[in-house]
Amino acid sequence: MRGSSGSKAVLITLLAFAIVLLPNHFPNVAAPGTSQPATFFFHSQNTKTLNTITSSFWANTTQAWSGTAQTDQRTVSSSTPGTWHFYSQPGLAGNVSFTGPLTFTLYFVSSSGTGGGTVITGNVNKITSTGAVIPLAVGSLSGTPISTTLAAYTITLTSNTYQIESGAIFDFQITVTVGGSTARTISLYYDFSSDPSQVSVTFQQRMGITFYSSLNQTGLQTTFFSRNWTTPGRQVTLRTSVFDALGLYDIASARANLTSPAGSTLLSNSPLTRVQGSAQNYTGLWSLNWTYSSNSLSGTYSSRLAMTDNSGVSVALSLSYTIFATWFLNLQAVSLDPAPVPVAGASVILFVGSVAVYNGASDSSGWVSPQNILLRDNATYNIKAYWQGSLVNQTTNYNPTSSLTIPLHLTVYSLDFSTRFLDGNANTLPQPPSAIQLAYPNGTSSTLDPSGSYLLPAGTYSISSVTWKGINVAASPITFNPKNGLTPISLQIYDLTVVVVDPNGQAVSGATVALTLSGQTISQNTTGNTGVLLFRALPKGQYVVQVTSQSQTIRNTTDLAQSSTSKIQFSAAPATTSWVAQSLNWILLGAAVGGVLGYGQFHRMRHPFREEPFEYLDHLTAGGFRDGDTILIEGDTSAGKTTLCEELAYKSLQSAHPVVFLTYDNPDGVKKTMKTMHWDTAKDEAQGFFQLVGCEITKTQKVDNSLGVLENFYDTTVLDMTISSGLAEVNGEKPTLIVDSAYQLVERASLHGLTNLILETSTNLKKLKGRFFLAISRTASKSALVELEGVMDCILELSTANEVGQSFTQLTVKKMRGRKFDNRPVKVRIHPGKGIVFQVPKSRGQKRSSTH
Repeated sequence: MRGSSGSKAVLITLLAFAIVLLPNHFPNVAAPGTSQPATFFFHSQNTKTLNTITSSFWANTTQAWSGTAQTDQRTVSSSTPGTWHFYSQPGLAGNVSFTGPLTFTLYFVSSSGTGGGTVITGNVNKITSTGAVIPLAVGSLSGTPISTTLAAYTITLTSNTYQIESGAIFDFQITVTVGGSTARTISLYYDFSSDPSQVSVTFQQRMGITFYSSLNQTGLQTTFFSRNWTTPGRQVTLRTSVFDALGLYDIASARANLTSPAGSTLLSNSPLTRVQGSAQNYTGLWSLNWTYSSNSLSGTYSSRLAMTDNSGVSVALSLSYTIFATWFLNLQAVSLDPAPVPVAGASVILFVGSVAVYNGASDSSGWVSPQNILLRDNATYNIKAYWQGSLVNQTTNYNPTSSLTIPLHLTVYSLDFSTRFLDGNANTLPQPPSAIQLAYPNGTSSTLDPSGSYLLPAGTYSISSVTWKGINVAASPITFNPKNGLTPISLQIYDLTVVVVDPNGQAVSGATVALTLSGQTISQNTTGNTGVLLFRALPKGQYVVQVTSQSQTIRNTTDLAQSSTSKIQFSAAPATTSWVAQSLNWILLGAAVGGVLGYGQFHRMRHPFREEPFEYLDHLTAGGFRDGDTILIEGDTSAGKTTLCEELAYKSLQSAHPVVFLTYDNPDGVKKTMKTMHWDTAKDEAQGFFQLVGCEITKTQKVDNSLGVLENFYDTTVLDMTISSGLAEVNGEKPTLIVDSAYQLVERASLHGLTNLILETSTNLKKLKGRFFLAISRTASKSALVELEGVMDCILELSTANEVGQSFTQLTVKKMRGRKFDNRPVKVRIHPGKGIVFQVPKSRGQKRSSTH
């Protein structure tokens, strides 16, 4: 009869239980982790044979009940126990470990009460694939009689941990013994929802998920899916591999949830379908396809899989994948000018976080290659560009939303130097300078041709020099940042106007005007009817202006520091060779012959002086210069300092004394001038008696091989070496040293160094019994003149004066150390054939003396 076990039966089941440990047929193993119980329900099935066991009494985890309760009776007495066997099926699909507790829940009813001597025993045996029976665990329930009312009886066992191999089955054995001799019929109820006799076994991780992954439509495992895809299609396959040691029949369900990047639910407990593996297999695959669109949200999608077995045990695993759009990006590196220009050679790097994902370089057109940079819209990119070692672009937080071709603006600027330079009057130069020296922000520098455009990164630059016709014409270093452009720069370049007139102030045409700077002819031209020549765009400096007309030559020095005018006036009208002039000369010649006697008388009345040759200088200097003397020749511009030096040199050569002549003028010009004065030095040069050293002559200038060239005239150390070398190489005794002119030395070299050089040179020449002549312009600073006058033994002064509207030159002896001399000025003139001649007043008697 059927009934409820009631609370009494429940309490009985909680009473004593026995633990029986059987010998270990398999070694104990440590529990691998999670305990996973499984309940084996007793079922009545068709007779089958498994592991040599043939039976219709089987157990598995399914709850596929019969239509009515199944019963199986045994007649039990004190001498005849009742025994039932239920075998697990199918065989285990994989190796598995189990441990306690093991619980038998059995539904019994007896034809009559069994009394207090009743013992219900539960055995768990293992039957191998060969049919060997191996006891594992046993437990019993004693003193609990089976009543005439159907009730549940529970036996709880604990055990060691045992490993059961794949293919084995369990044998759940139930035995009932009773006391007394009365036979009773005991019925076991099973295979029904209200009377589900069963055994619960605790396993160690018998089931689980091997992997849970996402695949694209082609079956390729990936976590990245593009909204732009057409092949493969826009589909995500969620696939999992599951294992169960009892067999896949034990898996009740595999379900998945899916959440969008925004947090919305896209799938909820959606079932996966088993696509691989049978009920008896250990592992199998389950899949679920989910389709997305080109409008799906970009970002990370999250999915959680839950797998549940027949016993209600669940395991779970999560995954995530990304859906994004892919876009092509093409970059062209350009300058940051208002009208950008391509920039070649830029290195471009794209980063995601700190990881570089792209590296390219710009070509001559500025295009960054490789082109078609593939970017994802769900990533944030940082772009860095370098050019010539400088970081010239840093774009942060770039998120692509479409395929683009865009300019990459670099902090590089195009600068055209050719239009930036002006002369001193702010006029555009006729052509760019020949070179500039540019210092870069990193401290390096280079020489550039300013006739073109250059690309420069932002930063502080400096132009230290600008070369125009071989001269640096930058007033001072020019600092600029190409980011702000380059304002027009005024250079020390000026115009010089030369006006050539005769004694009456009338224009002289046909005069040849040559401008010489640092011994090099810069420009030359011939005057027209106006007598005016305009020389444009001349570099700063001290120019020698040489004007030649009808065999007359005048040289003047002009310090060009601004646009200016130089007026050259001949002291006598230049001779003319025109037929008018020739005819006039014949007429005047007759008149001159007729009145020569009268004119002579008139001339003696107007010019009460006598002309004395150059040797008259010995008279003025109380017997001439002595061995070892140092002589300073001071003079006004164009007063004849150079001519005096040239004649001193020639007179020394005539006296068989060698000469070393250092000239600021062109050495060829000096030689030609001396030759026109009939002072030919060619023979003396050939014999090594005469050395002519040109100062400030460029290396490219073609110079006579017989002449020395002093490259750095303003370096007194180099000058000292040159003087010493010249004196050592020249032949003969008592040498004469001449330096013409010291003006440039005084203006540009160290005055202290120059003074020491003079003293040292003087000491050396005294040992050689030689003489040292140093010429200087009176335009030099007063302090310099005073310094030089103090160290020299003798001083000659050439000055220009004016008398009755007529200008003339006069020589004055200002100093003769330790001797008497005539310090009265004497007029001098330059005679084409005689050189310097003195015009001594006829009224001058005894010379006036002075001692210095």
